[in-house]
Amino acid sequence: MPRINFDLQQLQAFVAVADRSGFRAAAEDLHLSPAALSRRVDRLEQLLGARLFERTTRDVRLTRVGESFLSRARLALDDLEAAVLGVHEIAARHAGRISIACVPTVATARMPQLIEGFSRRLPQVRVRLMDGGMDEVAAAVRTGEADLGLGFSGVTDPALNFEPLLEERYVLAVRRDHPLARKRSPSLAMFAGERWVAVARTSGNRRLIDAGLGSDQRPPPAWLEVGHVSALLAMVEAGLGIGLVPELALHPRHTTLKGLRLTDVPLTRRMGALTLAGATPSPLAQRFLAHLRSAWREIPQAAKAADAASG
Repeated sequence: MPRINFDLQQLQAFVAVADRSGFRAAAEDLHLSPAALSRRVDRLEQLLGARLFERTTRDVRLTRVGESFLSRARLALDDLEAAVLGVHEIAARHAGRISIACVPTVATARMPQLIEGFSRRLPQVRVRLMDGGMDEVAAAVRTGEADLGLGFSGVTDPALNFEPLLEERYVLAVRRDHPLARKRSPSLAMFAGERWVAVARTSGNRRLIDAGLGSDQRPPPAWLEVGHVSALLAMVEAGLGIGLVPELALHPRHTTLKGLRLTDVPLTRRMGALTLAGATPSPLAQRFLAHLRSAWREIPQAAKAADAASG
């Protein structure tokens, strides 16, 4: 692969001209003469072996190559700025940034409390949260976009380690005013005549439910399918049906909904942390993992207490 010898100033010059659609205004922004700015852009074009701008006496426009290169140049400058900022923060205030990828059920139901507790301990640390499906979480960790991921077991990628932290049951989400909401030992058969809502077959949760339950344990066919668990809960709350959801997705003190543990649907999933195999997580990622282990150990006890209090 040929070595590219362009420097930061040439990239900054190119982006400035593209943003200002001209050399004179860009030169003023960078406190350069138009001639000096033009030389930087000329040198960059020579190194790339392609024209980045179409220049006329009236205007300056990006070529197709220039349009394609602009997004990459911006990304390179942003990454460099973030890296420099991170070094300054770590050196000056023992701070930095952590990027976490997690499935939506964790993002909405648990991450606010987790991040709030982590921020109390390390207030100078900036947090970037990316929520997406399990495949997206795994990809973010694999590519280094995320320092760690939070999701459920089932990822078979040898490039990733999965640390189980919590065994989570699936529960039946119903409205609290449902006639069977207070049943002590509810079973799937009791709800056979209900209108069911389910997540789509492309969902990781749906795949887990279909694989983990026998034909006699599966809910009746759903009349309504949605893309995510959060949408399923919204449908149940609106009175459009009932549906199976991960227990973490439904707060035990939810004012409208309740999660019922069905005696004949013993389906669980293991929740945990994804990290790169063979690599040591960053110091901040290790701190967050320690905080996560401590916080998630308390979830089962808190859920039982809240469930007993709510009846």
